[in-house]
Amino acid sequence: MCFALLPVTALADESFPTTLEAPTDVILSIPKRDHGKYVYVTFNKSEALSAMINKKMEIVKQFDLDYIDFYIQIDWSLDSKDDWKYHPNWDVVNSSVGDPYFEGEYVNKMLLPDTTERIPILNQNYKPDPANSNWRELSTHLKEGQYSIDEKGEFYIDWTKHTVYVRTRFVIRYKPKGGDYAYLISDWSPIAAYGKDYKPLEIPEKLEAPVISGLRMTDRTLNGGPVVAFNLKNPESVKKASAGAKSLSDYIIVVAEVSIGGGEWKEVGLSDRDITDGELYAELAHAAESVSEDTHVKLRARYQYHKGNGTFVLASDWSNVIEFGAPAWGNASQWATAELKKADELGLIPDSLRGTDLTKPITRLEFAAVCVKVYEALSGTKAIPAVVNPFTDTKDIEVLKAYNLGITTGTSADKFSPNELLNREQAATMLTRVFKRVTIPGWTIQTDSQFKLSYKKPAPFADDAKISSWAKDSVYFMAANDIIKGTGNNMFSPRATTPEEEARNYATATREQALVIAVRMVENLG
Repeated sequence: MCFALLPVTALADESFPTTLEAPTDVILSIPKRDHGKYVYVTFNKSEALSAMINKKMEIVKQFDLDYIDFYIQIDWSLDSKDDWKYHPNWDVVNSSVGDPYFEGEYVNKMLLPDTTERIPILNQNYKPDPANSNWRELSTHLKEGQYSIDEKGEFYIDWTKHTVYVRTRFVIRYKPKGGDYAYLISDWSPIAAYGKDYKPLEIPEKLEAPVISGLRMTDRTLNGGPVVAFNLKNPESVKKASAGAKSLSDYIIVVAEVSIGGGEWKEVGLSDRDITDGELYAELAHAAESVSEDTHVKLRARYQYHKGNGTFVLASDWSNVIEFGAPAWGNASQWATAELKKADELGLIPDSLRGTDLTKPITRLEFAAVCVKVYEALSGTKAIPAVVNPFTDTKDIEVLKAYNLGITTGTSADKFSPNELLNREQAATMLTRVFKRVTIPGWTIQTDSQFKLSYKKPAPFADDAKISSWAKDSVYFMAANDIIKGTGNNMFSPRATTPEEEARNYATATREQALVIAVRMVENLG
């Protein structure tokens, strides 16, 4: 199960989440340095839960609470999957009755906002003395033959002969003002195991690159220098690798570099180097004494895997480059200049097009980013990327935003074809979806046929027969509102229909054309 973190600006009548995603990537390990005296449980939490924990006080205000806390509960069974220690008291986070040892220290652990955490259980670093409360409590759950005594007189579990099974779950305990304590409990995670017949994890051979977006100046300073902010999105494979690394007492961190004013790349300090999705801050004191909104700043990031002693093991490729202060465009046609300036003023030029040759054809990926900008300008709302990426050929944040909005679909069930060029009828269709998404309550791409646009249809184009049936309504809606015009001689040029037309990019929309129609969209329909 999962939930989405509601924005802090949500209305007061928004209800508290009712479902909670279980822990993922649960791994058991026993680092050699601990001589087998502890079992470590490593796990990951969802981006939404990390955000809730990180913004705990905002959540309290948003939902009018007196209190909220977040826990991990760890249940275990030795040599079977049928001897779990779970007690119904766990459902109310109550350690005052039942078995306090496994309802307190080893089960109800407060959570940190970090994506990956590691918690030790089954401490065997003491003697089996009945006067020792730890032994007295643990021994009630151990059977004869499941442990041995070493030369120091301390007990231990021989993991070449025994296996421990662990399952985990999250619990949110909260108290509405004037109300009683309430609980939101996830399902149990898949069972993890350690012991005989279980091979230890190996260090990954490579790491995917991070995905970053939204570079901006802040009003903060640190060490006498400016601070910029950006958003980090971690691939699921890296989150899994982070859990594996931590289980081995290793770690994966995020590092970043900036280039200022076209200069060389220099490493910068980050507010957090953990593998956690969300906003990060980078201090530029060692890269530049001052940075203004007009200064051209570029930033990139990558992951580094280190052994527990700090030894560097491997690094991912660099991420995409994000920037601000770049020239609005590199090359453009004279006829488009005036409206391109408007596009820049309206914030309609996405990062992927800044500083580029705008006379070139536009790709599906680039146009998706333009459509997101138009949606945000018309709605006054920031677009949010889809949590689950259905595409195997792109991880672009703007594409995932457009997909989440229903503005675009893939070219197949799992392909987006990001580098495929866009034709004029496709551009008309995507922008019409933007208009519907903003102005028609309840519209989705799945229910599109149920909603008809109200407009006076202009006279048919001479090449009307070449316009695909699924695109005609959008083409004439755009033409009626003077957003996408014809190409001369009453032709619309919707798409290439012959190999010769495809070879010369007939009917292909250019980057500058896309930005010009984006301006008209905002001005004529905003």
